[in-house]
Amino acid sequence: MSKRLTPPALPLALALIGLTPLAAPPAQAQARAQQAFARIDANGDGQISQEEFLALRRQMFAAMDADGNGQLTKAEIESARARQANGRTPRSNQIWKQDSNGDGVLTLSEYTAQTRGFAYADSNSDGVLSQQEFTRIARFLAPAQ
Repeated sequence: MSKRLTPPALPLALALIGLTPLAAPPAQAQARAQQAFARIDANGDGQISQEEFLALRRQMFAAMDADGNGQLTKAEIESARARQANGRTPRSNQIWKQDSNGDGVLTLSEYTAQTRGFAYADSNSDGVLSQQEFTRIARFLAPAQ
């Protein structure tokens, strides 16, 4: 996969922190990216660690797990995507690559086992996301409606 393509989970992650994948004026998009970065950077050290990224993934999981049973079904995932799609047709197949046992549901451990989004954003592979790395992937985003 080219690093220029946005991973399928990224739009949902960003929607959950107040951003959706829509074009925005550059200054507005940058301001929103900075606000989102500050919300994810729980310890305020100016970097997003892999643990902070995993905390976001856990929040995403909880937001999609409508019945709170610790498993995501196709219906729950599609419902979450429909809520953030703003009239676009969301992609739905990539998330199922995380279903390691092929049982048709995702557990939290399956959902957090892969951190492709983090690796994608960490362009210098130093194990943390800087504001610049985060803004690079968020620069095409606008505030959620």
